[in-house]
Amino acid sequence: MSACNTPQPIIVGCGFLGKYLATKLVEKQQNPICLVRSQSSYQQLLKQKLRGVTCDLDAPLSANPEFNLSGNQVYYFAPPSNSDNDDHRIDNFLALCKTNPPSKIVYISTSGVYGDCQGNWVTEESPLAPISTRAKRRVYAEKALLAYCAQHNCSYIILRVGGIYGPGRLPIERLKDITVICPEEAPHSNRIHVADLAGVCFSAMSNNIQNEVINVADGHSTSMSDYYYKIADFAGLPKPACVPLSEAQDKLSAGMLSFINESRRLSIDKMNTLLDVEIQFPTLELGLEDCFRNS
Repeated sequence: MSACNTPQPIIVGCGFLGKYLATKLVEKQQNPICLVRSQSSYQQLLKQKLRGVTCDLDAPLSANPEFNLSGNQVYYFAPPSNSDNDDHRIDNFLALCKTNPPSKIVYISTSGVYGDCQGNWVTEESPLAPISTRAKRRVYAEKALLAYCAQHNCSYIILRVGGIYGPGRLPIERLKDITVICPEEAPHSNRIHVADLAGVCFSAMSNNIQNEVINVADGHSTSMSDYYYKIADFAGLPKPACVPLSEAQDKLSAGMLSFINESRRLSIDKMNTLLDVEIQFPTLELGLEDCFRNS
């Protein structure tokens, strides 16, 4: 642990969310270490005056003198490996943690672990029924983390998050060639602005709560169609073409089908009860205003 027994924040997988959180931690007089895979990502961290370390989670890891896991705080944001239904990256990371246990791990999972709930409200007690391969990998990672924490006296918070958006991460280029479901038939989806998610992550780490699973969203589910339509409106571009749900299988891309084949609304009652957070962008309109103002 660092001087004066102050836990050191370590962000594993410092991409869009990780860099946003790291900047906020620096503003709070913390000095996070950001683990990234490539030299190009490392150089981007340096440009933002963030402390970075390269680390390939696809390979077995050994202790690194540039960072110390023992007793420190880990934000695990790395995406799963993509070879099968398992997540070998988190396996490699947790193997390293066995001899250097952190004090707490905040893990970003996905609301996709619930599968298709036919538009019904979903709580943290809802059964896991992942459909997509990426969601199955997240379920594997959650179970691996729970097993590790139980064995090594490490606390955890698992955040099951809706779609993440924010400045610089809007699908504007896709508007001209994407097809969506016509809004009146579009299934429910959930999302969260990156600034709000970073605040949730910080609260989950700094709060005294431990060993909890928490849904994270802005509390106002809409649909993927509404998302693309509103982006088009803000950008002053034509809305994407739409088709009825009955034509989805023939007209939509595989990526879009993976979203419309699942419908759920995330209950965030637990998030609002346990975490000391105030959502800045509770609606898509407010969030997009910020995105276009700061892009």
